[in-house]
Amino acid sequence: MPYNFANKLVSQKGSGLQAILGILVLIIGIGIGLFYHNDAITYLAMTAGIAIIASAFLIIIKQFERAVILRLGKYNRQVGPGVQARFPFADSVLVVDIREKVSEFKAERMLTKDNVPVTIDAILRYRIIEQLAKDAILNVENFNQMIQQVSQTTLRNNIGSSLFQDILSKREEINSHVKTIIGNEASNWGVEVTGVEIRQVIIPQELESAMSMQAQAEREKNARVTYGESEVLVAKKFEEAAQVYAENPVAYALRQSNMLYESIKVQGNTIVMVPSESLNSMGFGNLGTTIAYLESTKKAVQKEKKPKDDSAKQE
Repeated sequence: MPYNFANKLVSQKGSGLQAILGILVLIIGIGIGLFYHNDAITYLAMTAGIAIIASAFLIIIKQFERAVILRLGKYNRQVGPGVQARFPFADSVLVVDIREKVSEFKAERMLTKDNVPVTIDAILRYRIIEQLAKDAILNVENFNQMIQQVSQTTLRNNIGSSLFQDILSKREEINSHVKTIIGNEASNWGVEVTGVEIRQVIIPQELESAMSMQAQAEREKNARVTYGESEVLVAKKFEEAAQVYAENPVAYALRQSNMLYESIKVQGNTIVMVPSESLNSMGFGNLGTTIAYLESTKKAVQKEKKPKDDSAKQE
């Protein structure tokens, strides 16, 4: 981040030029008033000059600012918001913004512990500690640039000692660890780190394609395993059904009869070839019995279709 931005975080308020300006207004105004023998100009110049000189002894600190006063170059005191007094020429007032700030930083083309090249994009949230505002001004030249460099270095060190899968699945742990390290460093400058968040993990396109193929292969493997398990379950159920039919021939015959009925019901008026062995096993060995069974089945099918046709006509 540019150095000028950091300079804006620490600004200087008040100047001895106000006192010089007030004295000049006072002298010139009184001189003009005496020259023209005009008391109004004299009084107006005196009022304006005194007001400007008085303003040089006062500074206004905003609610979100804290100021450090250096008297003759030496730390004198820290002041809060409101109107504060100072001595022109002797006091320098340095003001810092204590509102929470957000800064971006990244680790580019880093190798993880398992040699995967990644680029990490993260954000850092921090603020100046109100009671330690003087440390942010006096202990470090550019606290914003300093915390940027420390954040980037800390992130690179953590990425280099972590596995790629951990970076994807354990972001919260990495965020907390990086925040702790940066916070310990920043506390010496009067800065509190309120949060570190990894926003994006960028990997090479070819590696992303390989990972996509791996995930797809994993899903196909799981699907095949699930299909195989279902086949095993179906086979076990068929085995149980076979045992029931083997112990109960009547149930087996009824099942065969039901299968024959269902096939005729689905096919309608088409001819269905039924092996004679199947009819013998169901007790339909003679032709008369078979014809009677088929006729009854046909009537049942027609009886089921008739209500459907009537309803369709009514519609």
